[in-house]
Amino acid sequence: MKKKSYLTLITLLSICIIALGFFLTYKPRPTRYAVFAGYNPNSILEPYILTYLKGLNEITDGIVYITDSPLLETEKAKLKKFNILFSSFNRHNEYDWGSYKRGYLWLKNNGYLEKADEVIFANDSCFAPITDFKEMFSSMEKHKTIDFWGNTQSAFRYPHLQSYFMVFRKRILHSEIFDKFFTDIKYQPTHLDYIFHYEIPLTTAFSTHGFSWKSYIIGLAPPLDNIYYHPLTYLKEYKNQFIKKKIYTSPEVYEEMTEDRFVLLDYLKNNHYTTYQNILLYLTQKQKEQTNDNN
Repeated sequence: MKKKSYLTLITLLSICIIALGFFLTYKPRPTRYAVFAGYNPNSILEPYILTYLKGLNEITDGIVYITDSPLLETEKAKLKKFNILFSSFNRHNEYDWGSYKRGYLWLKNNGYLEKADEVIFANDSCFAPITDFKEMFSSMEKHKTIDFWGNTQSAFRYPHLQSYFMVFRKRILHSEIFDKFFTDIKYQPTHLDYIFHYEIPLTTAFSTHGFSWKSYIIGLAPPLDNIYYHPLTYLKEYKNQFIKKKIYTSPEVYEEMTEDRFVLLDYLKNNHYTTYQNILLYLTQKQKEQTNDNN
């Protein structure tokens, strides 16, 4: 009887030690929201968008989904499986940056910015995530002193984060310069105008006000410094979670690619089948659009 009581006591002590260890090492995930910017000329939700939203849903406390195009009522039902805090599907003619502005203002005006440790700004120009976003965020959480970060940076003109995926932390989220930058976003005639007016200046505008930044994938020397032209290298060697759609749709991009896009597709088929399938479905849809346009 004494032996049985002794074993019970040991078991209880072991459970307490394990529980205490978990309590001391457990770190809650930062409160995080995402502003997701989209556009679809057919007012539909393509499969790759659902994959992207699933990936964001796993790492956030809610998503604000703003598109620069309408969405069919039948398509909106597909969003019920995600934690969509707010959505707007109206033509505003300000591209992704106009969606970023509207999403930011909604978070601010509805009290979510006060709760946020981080806010993600992402757009639908990529197939993502290839696996999931957790490892990337876990890696970037080690950099405690930075105020904002992104997946990749570009050296065009001067070093800056690329705006398809950016993350802003609490200190910068509550700054006047951040509020002014996003509130002041206005209509520009072309996509390139948004790059020159907003994407390229953003990093310098914030860093000159004392905010530090970093990119998840860094230190790539030319010709590896462009996410468009070396997608397989980025994927295999740098654990990149994004493949730009332009790799398969832009003649300017794939004429300069040094890694064949069909080799990439074959690799995805064998290693990341969901992304492979999403790309095929996307290209099928683009082919249908082109056929309809020609008719």
